[in-house]
Amino acid sequence: MYSLERNIPRCRIFWLDGKKFKTNLFVLLFDLPLKRETATKTALLAEVLREGCKLYPDARALAIAAEEMYGALWDISIVKKGDRQLLLFSLEVAKAVDVDEAMGFLKAISSEPLIENDAFSQEVVKRRKEILARRLAALKDDKREYARRRCLEEVGKDTPLEISADGYVEDLDQIDGKALYEHYRQIIENGTVKVFFCGDEREKSKLTLFRKIFKGGEPLANMADAENLPKHEPVFVKEHANMEQARLLLAFDTKAEWGKRSYATMLVLNQLFGGDPDSLLFQNLRERDGLCYDIKSYTYPLTGLLFVQTGIKAQDAKKSAVGILKALEELGEDAVEAKKLQQAKTALLRQCDTIADQPWSMVDFSVEQVLIDGERGLDPFMRHIENVTAEEVCRMANRSKLRTIYLLSGKEVAKNEAK
Repeated sequence: MYSLERNIPRCRIFWLDGKKFKTNLFVLLFDLPLKRETATKTALLAEVLREGCKLYPDARALAIAAEEMYGALWDISIVKKGDRQLLLFSLEVAKAVDVDEAMGFLKAISSEPLIENDAFSQEVVKRRKEILARRLAALKDDKREYARRRCLEEVGKDTPLEISADGYVEDLDQIDGKALYEHYRQIIENGTVKVFFCGDEREKSKLTLFRKIFKGGEPLANMADAENLPKHEPVFVKEHANMEQARLLLAFDTKAEWGKRSYATMLVLNQLFGGDPDSLLFQNLRERDGLCYDIKSYTYPLTGLLFVQTGIKAQDAKKSAVGILKALEELGEDAVEAKKLQQAKTALLRQCDTIADQPWSMVDFSVEQVLIDGERGLDPFMRHIENVTAEEVCRMANRSKLRTIYLLSGKEVAKNEAK
């Protein structure tokens, strides 16, 4: 799916064939180890850099530049992938826009910040702190997503997986314009850079501009493989919130590895287990037993973690947890029917087919491959899925270990349970 440039270790360039699309997509990212002491600084940095740069010093100048590129879409964002925090600069433009012009814009917003006396403007930093603080507070309002994040934090205890790439409100007061600029300078001078270009092949040679910008330096410590989860007995975590419906999550470690056949096996297992409307969990717990309002299993990027999330009445938490565990045991005891196995694989392959039809999906898939040094493209990935056997699914179901049970329930229920 992409070609590689390996001769500049710090800045690598990847081309994705986008000749069939009407737009060119540029993504420049800094691949950073996810650490508690730097997570909030990096999240705040993305906010501050959105305010402007030397060439486009304010929101109006940025908007005019984007409009002049036929309404280009750009963003500076933070993405968490496994145990990595990505500082991501993106630009999607019509192909009528000259590639050099587009790269000039991307260069300006990523490497030419607006600073005063080796510091970001205190006014800008203060304003963006307030915006980030409100955003972090709002994360708790979506109980479904909040429960997912909290369960991940618990299952990833004592590893980078538990760290929030969005930052922490309590850390904001410690960051000023000078400290934030020093953090930016460390990233810009030493951070590992990856540039993805989804567009016409004849234009990809122009991307070498970024090699000149991000040359030299001592790359920041990179973790090529996600850390193994520490071994411990399953833990049960219960929290209370102002809500009527409870959220129950179970986290399993399947030992699958990204880029290997075991990862494809986990995807098929997930599809059969709870990733599809016809899955075992949906049919048993929701349709047959009526224990939940909704139920779904999902995998976490770049890891072998498999989660089950369901909306329930709090009093049904124990029955639901037992039902989920029994469903996984069922997959481990009986060979999966050939028809159901093929249906699961066909559904996954259809999802893979859609990746090549969307620039952002192509980039996202490629980023994950590159982060774990898979770099095999979409076709080998799909062949792994095609070759998964019923026996492999059963073995993975048997060896999957329960790591965490997380319950988020209403306060009134908690009072009743205490009596």
